[in-house]
Amino acid sequence: MAVSMGGRALRALGAAAVAAALGATPMQGAFARVLVPTDGTYVKECGACHMPFSPQLLPAASWRKVMASLDNHFGESASLDAGTREAITGYLISNSADGASSSESRAIMRSLQPGETPLRITQVPYIAGLHAAVLDPMWNPNPHPKTLTECSVCHTRVGKGDYQSHDYSVNDEAFRGR
Repeated sequence: MAVSMGGRALRALGAAAVAAALGATPMQGAFARVLVPTDGTYVKECGACHMPFSPQLLPAASWRKVMASLDNHFGESASLDAGTREAITGYLISNSADGASSSESRAIMRSLQPGETPLRITQVPYIAGLHAAVLDPMWNPNPHPKTLTECSVCHTRVGKGDYQSHDYSVNDEAFRGR
């Protein structure tokens, strides 16, 4: 038996639980929005290899660390000339989760311990908690992202800054008999 839960039902279950645990107030009525990257240099340089993630998904200290280690950017060289690196770093820091007003960015900051600087968006406790089951083979979603960096596989409106809209279904057959 396949159980299809629309994004609204899953959002209501998951977001409410996470919000309550973090002391956040769930959004009422409208989709939460995070900044869609518009800086041409950032989109061109970083978007050449992966989705240009919203700067609001990490705190400034994390972006500083990420940008300071581009010679070994998660196992790859992503080195940039000093001017380009400084411009992108400035954009990321000035639009980071620290000063953002979206509910996601506020929840991201509340989920971090003082001084905690995750280098990956998927290491942010708030984001990791919301996605804990996504890569579990027992969950069996459709579609199925290979990694949690493929946001647009499930979040079909991520290009508009909407990380709350989901489009997937879950097959519960693997969980029967447990």
